[in-house]
Amino acid sequence: MIYFLPSQIPKLKSLSHHERLAIVADSLNRLSAQRRVMLNIIKLLLITPLFLLLVRFEGWHMLPWLLLAGIAYPIIVLPVRHAFALFHLDEAIAAHKKGN
Repeated sequence: MIYFLPSQIPKLKSLSHHERLAIVADSLNRLSAQRRVMLNIIKLLLITPLFLLLVRFEGWHMLPWLLLAGIAYPIIVLPVRHAFALFHLDEAIAAHKKGN
Protein backbone atom coordinates (compact mmCIF):
# COMPACT_ATOMS: atom_id res chain seq x y z
CA MET A 1 0.00 0.00 0.00
CA ILE A 2 1.13 3.55 -0.69
CA TYR A 3 1.04 5.93 2.27
CA PHE A 4 1.19 9.63 1.48
CA LEU A 5 0.76 10.68 5.11
CA PRO A 6 1.85 9.04 8.38
CA SER A 7 -1.79 9.12 9.50
CA GLN A 8 -2.60 6.59 6.76
CA ILE A 9 -0.27 3.98 8.28
CA PRO A 10 -2.56 1.65 10.27
CA LYS A 11 -0.17 1.18 13.21
CA LEU A 12 0.06 4.96 13.74
CA LYS A 13 -3.63 5.90 13.48
CA SER A 14 -4.20 6.13 17.24
CA LEU A 15 -1.29 8.52 17.82
CA SER A 16 -1.15 12.31 17.57
CA HIS A 17 0.38 14.07 14.59
CA HIS A 18 3.62 14.93 16.39
CA GLU A 19 4.00 11.41 17.73
CA ARG A 20 3.51 9.95 14.22
CA LEU A 21 6.17 12.24 12.77
CA ALA A 22 8.58 11.40 15.59
CA ILE A 23 8.05 7.66 15.16
CA VAL A 24 8.54 7.82 11.38
CA ALA A 25 11.73 9.87 11.88
CA ASP A 26 12.98 7.39 14.50
CA SER A 27 12.17 4.49 12.20
CA LEU A 28 14.14 6.10 9.36
CA ASN A 29 17.07 6.71 11.71
CA ARG A 30 17.14 2.98 12.47
CA LEU A 31 17.71 2.06 8.80
CA SER A 32 20.97 0.36 7.98
CA ALA A 33 23.50 2.25 5.88
CA GLN A 34 22.69 0.12 2.84
CA ARG A 35 18.97 0.83 3.06
CA ARG A 36 19.62 4.52 3.62
CA VAL A 37 21.73 4.67 0.48
CA MET A 38 19.06 2.75 -1.41
CA LEU A 39 16.39 5.17 -0.16
CA ASN A 40 18.40 8.18 -1.30
CA ILE A 41 19.16 6.65 -4.69
CA ILE A 42 15.48 5.86 -5.28
CA LYS A 43 14.49 9.40 -4.29
CA LEU A 44 17.16 10.81 -6.59
CA LEU A 45 15.96 8.67 -9.49
CA LEU A 46 12.39 9.82 -8.93
CA ILE A 47 13.07 13.56 -8.70
CA THR A 48 15.78 13.87 -11.36
CA PRO A 49 13.34 14.00 -14.31
CA LEU A 50 11.37 16.71 -12.53
CA PHE A 51 14.41 18.92 -12.15
CA LEU A 52 15.68 18.15 -15.64
CA LEU A 53 12.39 19.55 -16.88
CA LEU A 54 13.14 22.82 -15.05
CA VAL A 55 16.39 23.28 -16.97
CA ARG A 56 14.43 23.95 -20.16
CA PHE A 57 12.86 27.19 -18.87
CA GLU A 58 14.35 30.61 -18.18
CA GLY A 59 13.28 33.73 -16.34
CA TRP A 60 9.67 34.18 -15.30
CA HIS A 61 8.55 31.27 -17.45
CA MET A 62 10.18 29.01 -14.88
CA LEU A 63 7.99 30.21 -11.98
CA PRO A 64 4.92 28.02 -12.63
CA TRP A 65 7.16 25.00 -13.16
CA LEU A 66 8.99 25.72 -9.91
CA LEU A 67 5.66 25.85 -8.10
CA LEU A 68 4.66 22.58 -9.72
CA ALA A 69 7.99 21.02 -8.68
CA GLY A 70 7.49 22.27 -5.12
CA ILE A 71 4.09 20.61 -4.97
CA ALA A 72 5.18 17.42 -6.74
CA TYR A 73 8.31 16.83 -4.66
CA PRO A 74 6.52 15.71 -1.45
CA ILE A 75 3.95 13.75 -3.45
CA ILE A 76 6.77 11.79 -5.05
CA VAL A 77 9.16 11.45 -2.10
CA LEU A 78 6.94 10.91 0.96
CA PRO A 79 5.47 7.54 -0.10
CA VAL A 80 8.99 6.22 -0.62
CA ARG A 81 10.09 7.48 2.81
CA HIS A 82 7.06 5.92 4.47
CA ALA A 83 7.65 2.61 2.70
CA PHE A 84 11.20 2.51 4.06
CA ALA A 85 10.00 3.60 7.52
CA LEU A 86 7.84 0.47 7.69
CA PHE A 87 10.98 -1.70 8.01
CA HIS A 88 11.62 -0.56 11.61
CA LEU A 89 8.23 0.87 12.54
CA ASP A 90 7.51 -1.71 15.27
CA GLU A 91 10.84 -0.99 16.96
CA ALA A 92 10.24 2.77 16.81
CA ILE A 93 6.74 2.40 18.25
CA ALA A 94 8.07 0.19 21.07
CA ALA A 95 10.80 2.72 21.84
CA HIS A 96 8.26 5.54 21.83
CA LYS A 97 5.92 3.70 24.22
CA LYS A 98 8.85 2.79 26.45
CA GLY A 99 9.94 6.44 26.56
CA ASN A 100 6.48 7.70 27.64
